[in-house]
Amino acid sequence: MTALKSLFSCLLVSFSLSSTAQAAPESLLLGINEGTSGSSTYLQMQDKYKPLARYLAAQLKRPVTVESARILSSLQYNLHQKRYDLVLIRPSHIAAQAMRDDGYRVVATAKGDAVTQFIVRADSPIKTPADLKGKKIGLPDAQAYPTRIALAMLRDKGIKPSQVNITYFREQEAVGYAVKQKTQDAGVVVSYSKVAKNWGAEGGRVLWQSPKLPFWSVSASPKVDAATFEAAKAALLNLNKSADGNAILKGAGIDSFVAGDAAPYLAMLKWVGN
Repeated sequence: MTALKSLFSCLLVSFSLSSTAQAAPESLLLGINEGTSGSSTYLQMQDKYKPLARYLAAQLKRPVTVESARILSSLQYNLHQKRYDLVLIRPSHIAAQAMRDDGYRVVATAKGDAVTQFIVRADSPIKTPADLKGKKIGLPDAQAYPTRIALAMLRDKGIKPSQVNITYFREQEAVGYAVKQKTQDAGVVVSYSKVAKNWGAEGGRVLWQSPKLPFWSVSASPKVDAATFEAAKAALLNLNKSADGNAILKGAGIDSFVAGDAAPYLAMLKWVGN
């Protein structure tokens, strides 16, 4: 009888532990991609966005893990697999592809606009977009946001890729350096990159720029339930309402989050022809 009681007690303890484990909220995976405008290492990006993950975890009452996806092709693969529960993406055409093709929904967008710029040296003889024909143009990664926009801009001016000499660079800082060193006649960067922010002060000139286009966004996988989606949205929109929240935003290089809408992203995607 004592042996049976002992066995019964063990079964109860085991069931209790199992139930507790099952009741524990599942962790959410927060993917981060800064496109070609950022030059942070994997570990630097992890550290940069951990405060945001901790904030979301506290607000959502469940663990949130950060994963930085620095390679655009890997980011796209993981989005197709719906691996990320939440994802903060700078290259808005990739975010738009995830919305259109993979069921991701906009949670919120970072306040601001993205503008693609063709940059040249101050003494460059290139004065108009038409002057780019036959010239060497440095572009970021072939899948980068400013690259896709730049090709659409050239197309709209009747300039085909075969009519210019294109070289792709891993990061936009390398594009700027190549233009300064005269190995490229012109380069393409996005307005929120370090290169674009410093180009005028360093004696460079902006030849041509795009209209204002969709900025960074946070999207949710279709696997994320409605309650979690709304809680994440409220958490992001309220982030700038406290000193701690503003410190998190500043660390991530974001002014604030505002309510998002997929329409501008999808319209931009249609324009670039993706």
